[in-house]
Amino acid sequence: MLAMLFGAIWGSFVAALCSRWPRGELVSDGRSHCDHCQTTLGAKDLVPILSYLWLRGKCRYCGQFIGISALYIELVSAATGLCAVLFLSGGQAVAAAVFGWVLLPLVILDYQKLWLPNRLVLMLSLAGVCAGPFLTPAIDWPDRILGCIFGFLALEAIRQTFRRLRQVDGMGGGDPKLFGAIGLWLGWQGLPMTLLLATIFGFLFVAGAYALSKKTARHLPFGAYMGTAAFTIVLLV
Repeated sequence: MLAMLFGAIWGSFVAALCSRWPRGELVSDGRSHCDHCQTTLGAKDLVPILSYLWLRGKCRYCGQFIGISALYIELVSAATGLCAVLFLSGGQAVAAAVFGWVLLPLVILDYQKLWLPNRLVLMLSLAGVCAGPFLTPAIDWPDRILGCIFGFLALEAIRQTFRRLRQVDGMGGGDPKLFGAIGLWLGWQGLPMTLLLATIFGFLFVAGAYALSKKTARHLPFGAYMGTAAFTIVLLV
């Protein structure tokens, strides 16, 4: 219950971050307000998950519908904490939850905006230095450092090769950095499986999008697939 509660609270913060940051705003820029009537929201309007359900997805003051994405993010964040304590135990469960929670804004921003902010990737890297040994205690520091270096270089080489051959960017500059940060958590041993599973997730997304609309996606949030794949591996392997 504590993992779910903290996850829901963190999800509320992440939802605000992912909504404001792309617009050039900071989470610390004033109190939360309704996007329609601009009324400042009180504490009872900001209880994660419960406020949305109680208000039936509408603003208490103007009655306009509130975007449902914040609810989804809070639920996913709560589920991240729950999965961590169900599949793992002790310090490893806490580290897994931290890994998933720090990955969450990266996954969302890449999925929504094809954007992997350097500051969030750096935060994931620093968290990996502090909590990575608790998550994967069998991985020693040389393997983590090699994972960081080779993870970055592998995708950066692919990115630069595609760019030179096709004269167009086929991969964003944030993807290699994210892969390197994941290497600090999982070591080089976890990178091949992460890449394979991320590719499978991407293929399933493209297949599903084509089945629904008969159109192929022009741009794919590969960083979002990598983050999802890395957390899945932590839980199941």
